[in-house]
Amino acid sequence: MRRLAPLAAVVVLAACGGESRPVPPGAVALVGDRAVTRAALGLELAHVRRVYALEQKAFPARGTGAYLEIQDNVVRLLVDRARLEVEAAREGVSVTDAQVEARLMRIKQSAFGGDEERYRAQLLRTGTTDAAVREAIRIALLSDALVGRHPKAPDVKYADGFEPAGTS
Repeated sequence: MRRLAPLAAVVVLAACGGESRPVPPGAVALVGDRAVTRAALGLELAHVRRVYALEQKAFPARGTGAYLEIQDNVVRLLVDRARLEVEAAREGVSVTDAQVEARLMRIKQSAFGGDEERYRAQLLRTGTTDAAVREAIRIALLSDALVGRHPKAPDVKYADGFEPAGTS
């Protein structure tokens, strides 16, 4: 009977979620079972860099306090998006391409009078892409669909050097 006790402890720990997955290589964080990749961080930082250039501001040098503050904010944004996606999946909430398209059409109509050229010009002025706008709309629709629900927040783990200040 004593030999079964360690096995029983392992089974109980596994059933309770005692297994802790490490942050996978190439990721800055793990949100539930969803990795926030270094590539996603790089894309978002590139977007911020484009915004700085459009505003004719110098982008902070890597390793400076200002750079780390920007990086922390981007990591928080990506983790919040991943958290929302994990919660939506747990709740069975999804957003279709048609829903995104319908919201984008309403935005184009209200902000640009339905003029596609004005919309594209605004994308250029702001240094963003149509794909980024569609992704932001998808995230907003997921958030809207979760209003009033209280799903359990997923666990978040950060890779070394990527935990934003003030999160621990």
